[in-house]
Amino acid sequence: MKQGYYLMSERGATMSRPGGGRREKRWWELVCPCCPCLCPQQGEQYSNVSPFRREKLLFEFNTFFDVNRDGLLEKRDFETAGERLCKRGGWLPEDPRAVRVSQLMTNLWLALRKHADRNHDEKVTRLEWVKLWEEVDHRWSAVGPRENTHLKEVVEEEPKRSPEWLREYFNYKFMLLDVAGDGVLDEEEFVYIMSQHGASETDAKNAWFLMCKGRRVLDQGAFEQLCEEFFLSDDPTSAGTYLGARLYFLPGEQRDTVP
Repeated sequence: MKQGYYLMSERGATMSRPGGGRREKRWWELVCPCCPCLCPQQGEQYSNVSPFRREKLLFEFNTFFDVNRDGLLEKRDFETAGERLCKRGGWLPEDPRAVRVSQLMTNLWLALRKHADRNHDEKVTRLEWVKLWEEVDHRWSAVGPRENTHLKEVVEEEPKRSPEWLREYFNYKFMLLDVAGDGVLDEEEFVYIMSQHGASETDAKNAWFLMCKGRRVLDQGAFEQLCEEFFLSDDPTSAGTYLGARLYFLPGEQRDTVP
């Protein structure tokens, strides 16, 4: 039986530590101590992103944008994604919805180029993609400075604010799944779209059940919360994990073929 992340424990095994003492083994050291996708030999590139979260991020990269599997995202990939969405909806170029999609995809590419394209070559690699989400996590988790005044003894922390491009990205994903265009998602829509992106109908239905926890529909607010969990959480049991219509993510499955 294949073992995915959801079956592996990070605790319970120890190994010797140089200089004395013992430390707990991480789960990927138990799976395969020399796998280049998991162990520290590849390591430093993704040092601040857990292997589980990296698999989710690369799944998104490979499934929804890098259709030709060249390991790169370019402007044309986003234009193609927008065209597919408009074609599915039967929207002509002058339709306000098609105009909205075109502008949305342009803005997403510009944001990705600005924040992820580190060498300014008009291409975003898998490594740059993962680093982008690492940066989002770092900034979102940062705690704002506390005021130092004589008027307040207890000062609340500044609320976390997601970057505008991230909200636009979540909005695109909602539009992709909202086939009926009624502002809510149901199981039929989720299964239909995710089946078009490689998921089996059975897995998609099971993922919907685990993700929605009894809810028949998801509004955009609830959907965006699931997106946050999918992209930013390291918890394999969080509801957002199932947003990819997958019940688990196997170690190394989204292996890099291009640096």
